Amino acid sequence: MCLAVMFLVDWITALITFLVIIALYLFVSYRNPDVNWGSSTQAQTYISALKTTLDLNTVEEHVKNFRPQLLVLTGSPGSRPPLLDFAQSITKNISLLACGHVMQGPQSQRVRNSLSRQAYSWLHRHKIRAFYSLVEGNSLEEGARNLFQLVGLGKLRPNTVLLGYKANWRKCDRQELKAYFNTLHEALDMYFGIAILRVPQGLDYSQIVEDEDTPVMMNGNDTSLARVVEEKPGQSAANQLTHEVAKLLGALNSNTRSTYYRDGADSEASSPPGSPQVERAAVVNEEAARDKQKHRLSIANLYRGAGGVELSKDVLNNITMFKRKQKKSTVDVWWLYDDGGLTLLVPYILTTRSQWAGCKLRVFALANRKDELDMEQRSMANLLSKFRIDYSDVIVIPDVAKKAAESSRMEFDQLIEDFKAKTDEEISKENEGILISEAELLGQREKTNRHVRLRELLLENSRNSSLVVMTLPMPRKSSVSAPLYMAWLETLTRDMPPFILIRGNQTSVLTFYS
Repeated sequence: MCLAVMFLVDWITALITFLVIIALYLFVSYRNPDVNWGSSTQAQTYISALKTTLDLNTVEEHVKNFRPQLLVLTGSPGSRPPLLDFAQSITKNISLLACGHVMQGPQSQRVRNSLSRQAYSWLHRHKIRAFYSLVEGNSLEEGARNLFQLVGLGKLRPNTVLLGYKANWRKCDRQELKAYFNTLHEALDMYFGIAILRVPQGLDYSQIVEDEDTPVMMNGNDTSLARVVEEKPGQSAANQLTHEVAKLLGALNSNTRSTYYRDGADSEASSPPGSPQVERAAVVNEEAARDKQKHRLSIANLYRGAGGVELSKDVLNNITMFKRKQKKSTVDVWWLYDDGGLTLLVPYILTTRSQWAGCKLRVFALANRKDELDMEQRSMANLLSKFRIDYSDVIVIPDVAKKAAESSRMEFDQLIEDFKAKTDEEISKENEGILISEAELLGQREKTNRHVRLRELLLENSRNSSLVVMTLPMPRKSSVSAPLYMAWLETLTRDMPPFILIRGNQTSVLTFYS
């Protein structure tokens, strides 16, 4: 209306004004200054987000509205890429994902701001939409407690804690082991679900992958973002970085172009030289190889070793194991206890993602008696159909209480050998919870045999799966020590495919329960 009135009042002046404004707009667009002009859209986005977050407080919690909202204990996000990628495959930008970082000792505000900028830069570069929270604490236990209390806003709060398996629990400081064990207690006490992920190659790559904010030397040139911005102040940081990466990819592709042509010629050796078939095959092979090389180089540029060196293919594959398409196999769910359904919901969500689309869901359950095997199997299949969960097979295990083999029990005894208390007097207040007494071993004898027997069944049924999901054993306070509990987890997960142990907080997360 304003534009129309302008031309109706004085069309010559309106036309001149219109042309001047367009010229100014084109000039600013051409110069592209790195300036934040402010925006009414930005202000409206903030107001809308604030209003929606406040409106969520009036929505009653219900099983139909449940979605896993994850707090992932990653440390710095770049330290454990597989853990964060796995969490991302669960939330997939439609649920809350927060990265928790616990630092020991007080830190200056400058350090905190630097770590926060570095974390968000890493998340943005790897296309992971998540929040980052940094807290200070004297131990993991204290820092995790602070995270559990503070992360989130209103109904946008985590309901599940995801952390990596502590693979060095036998060699680390024993107070550190106790702090890890107590962190699980803290999460359960605050009614969080718990998920512990273990992969064969480990999750921590902080000593292998170089910090992305440090300069990376390639072909004698410093390609760090800071240097690029310093040398070319007329461009925005994002455009400069994109330009530099494009140049690097172009240079590397030009070095391998002759290889692509040679491979294409070899594939059409039966055709005469110079024929159209050979030329077309060469072009097609070149384009395919270039696309594959660009994809590999993009991953290689995301992850660099110390000094900017290129990481080996095996290391890159381990780091990006949850970004790639998984092999066509099975996702095995060992649903041992009714924890509200979280152990079943998470693997079902994973199988709906593109990376896991080729994997079929198998559900394992336990039967109390052999004569109830068929009835238990029909009951479980009926339950899954009511949950509307697509599965390939239901397997009921009848003999989990059977005595484990002698060799398996000897392996378990070796795990806890260094943690056994020789006398009752040795378990003082300082050693409480980090040594295993004979009384504890006798009291937990049946549970220990159960977990050793479960390992035998896991090796028998799930050794070649893409992922194994199992209900996490409950760490009972004052009845199970940290080393005995970790020995249980070690027994279940050692030498297995990627393994995740999950425990819900007894809140129903599947619709049928409501």
